[in-house]
This record gives sequence, structure tokens and C-alpha cells, in this order.
Amino acid sequence: MKVELRNISKKYEGNSFYTLENIDLTINDNDFCVILGSSGCGKTTLLRIIAGLNSITKGDLLFNGVKVNNLLPKDRDIAMVFQSYALYPHYNVYKNLAFGLEMKKRKERNY
Repeated sequence: MKVELRNISKKYEGNSFYTLENIDLTINDNDFCVILGSSGCGKTTLLRIIAGLNSITKGDLLFNGVKVNNLLPKDRDIAMVFQSYALYPHYNVYKNLAFGLEMKKRKERNY
């Protein structure tokens, strides 16, 4: 699925500033995308917008060219991974990041 963020901005109610401002990003089908940044820079807000858990103040979010700003989270076929790489503390970084991808492949093979 191609995911496009066009001029995405987010301002939380009561704030005088934007948490995210004018974000443009294209993630092409089959791309693997990682969002890294310092604490408080808006990573989680951005992921929550893509997942449909946060509303968009300005801009458009498109999945395969279709605007999905108001599409419910359950209808987006998108998932989030926890901020900490150590979702499974007994795994190393690689295994934590690969786990979801491996599970998806197994699920696809079961059909």
C-alpha cells in the first residue's frame, strides 16, 4: 500500500503551537519505513495520525491515492509498533523489528 502524507499538521486543542507542521512523506508499496527522532519530536503523533487514532488539523493522508483523513482506524489495515524496540526484551534489536514482518508472512502463507 502506498501511504502519502501531504502537508500534514497537527495542533492539539489548547496549544498555541503545532506538534507537527507541514509534513510531506511518501511511503511506496513494499517500502520498509522507520521513524526515528528525539523524545517529544512528534513520532508517536505521526504514527497515530496514520493509524487513525489522532485527527489531522491540516493536510491530507492518502492510502493508494484515496484520501482517508476520516476513515476509522479499524478500516485502515495499518498497525503500529511500540516506540521501544524492546517489545520482547529477550530478543535483540533485529529480532524485535523482524518479528512483525515474520508473523505477517506466516499469516499470508496460511490462506
